[in-house]
Amino acid sequence: MKAFTAVGGCLCLAASALATDLFSEALFSSVDVIRRDFVVVGGGASGTYAAVGLHDQGRSFVLIERSGRLGGQTETYTDPNTGTKVDYGVQAYNNISLTRDFFARLNVPVTEFTFPPPAEPVYADFTTGAVVEGFEPGTLSPDYSAELEKYPYLDGGFFLPDEIPEDLLLPWGEYIEKYSLQDSAWATTVARPAPPGNLLEILAIYVFHAFNALEVSLGQGRGNGLQTASYDNSELYENAYAELEANVFLNSTVIAARRSSSRNGGVQLVVKTATGYKLVIAKQLVMGVQPVLDTMRPFGLDSREQSILSKLKGYPYYAGLVSNTGLSNSSWYTNVAANNPYNIPSLPDITFIKPTLVEGQFLYWYSALQPTSRAQIEGEVTATISKLHANASTKALAKPRFDAFADHTPFHVYVSAEDITNGFYRDLYSLQGYRNTWYISATFARGSSQIWNNTANMLPEIIAAAG
Repeated sequence: MKAFTAVGGCLCLAASALATDLFSEALFSSVDVIRRDFVVVGGGASGTYAAVGLHDQGRSFVLIERSGRLGGQTETYTDPNTGTKVDYGVQAYNNISLTRDFFARLNVPVTEFTFPPPAEPVYADFTTGAVVEGFEPGTLSPDYSAELEKYPYLDGGFFLPDEIPEDLLLPWGEYIEKYSLQDSAWATTVARPAPPGNLLEILAIYVFHAFNALEVSLGQGRGNGLQTASYDNSELYENAYAELEANVFLNSTVIAARRSSSRNGGVQLVVKTATGYKLVIAKQLVMGVQPVLDTMRPFGLDSREQSILSKLKGYPYYAGLVSNTGLSNSSWYTNVAANNPYNIPSLPDITFIKPTLVEGQFLYWYSALQPTSRAQIEGEVTATISKLHANASTKALAKPRFDAFADHTPFHVYVSAEDITNGFYRDLYSLQGYRNTWYISATFARGSSQIWNNTANMLPEIIAAAG
């Protein structure tokens, strides 16, 4: 780009840009001006699905992804010695026709989800390393399913009635007590990557939304979950990139945006890419990222958007792979708080440490209330491994080796009970199409399959908006 320079790693405007319109084509070389029907921001589950859908409809688009790959929270490690693949992000998909069709569309064989390899559970209090004798984790009970049936409008979204049931706005711990769901307490808070945050204080609406009917079925029977036959969930996104590459900018970020209130005005984005700055001119903008304020700042929010999106908050969630631990590859270690209600650990906590298909390697999940550095998390994992050894009278190896790390922040996003009562989700849905912008991320649906389904339902309206 003619008018931008980099000084000390910062973006600076040259005098010509300061003196004229930042979005003027005159500031860019002709090859750096990109015109498309659609610009998709974010190459995770929703953005990639949308891009494939637009491609299949013969519509022009460009996809902007800040990282060096597509896939978002789908993270896969390749063992350098054996070539074995280990998913340490997204683990499973709902076995529904849309999921099967999308994998088939990208020529990726699937198989039944098993969370390999098989291992014996060890329930230990990670603060001490001591095994919690007699602990039984419980499962989602019929009583939970009966409660879930009260709220069908939470499947795949927040399509709330005008009169929102007060029970939905109770902290989950209070809901458990009110409806005697003690048998389901563990399964709805710890057993899977549950809603992050303080697990007994999150609102019941977010528990029922996260553990809706599809997610319940995923955890209740064989055949309800899918994964790639190669045990490499990133294969789906690698195949998508191979097909869409000409219209994808990796390692790229939006630094400024102008979005018209007129349907014919479209959007203009200034994008910093690996090959320089680009001006993207499109009819519609599709946001495949969580629309929290830090993400949305470059997009020039107006007062209406600011007042709605500023309410969204997200909690941190992390995952990683660790080797050279000395732990048994036949054991799956789960954090059980010996002295807490329902044995649910206090945050921050390591949810579990479980073996992978690579001999001697373990996957861990880590949940916190505040952003936490990789060094601090890995230090806590190392300390926990030492405690597990001390209580089992086994010997730790010299030092654990950390093979991979992923930051999934914000894992899920929330608003307060007061904001929900005051119509937050009604207002959020009202932003769809406003200023030629659409939101398709995990803000509305949880899990890749449900995000794809939500995106598929929205695409016809998004495409129609471009004419």
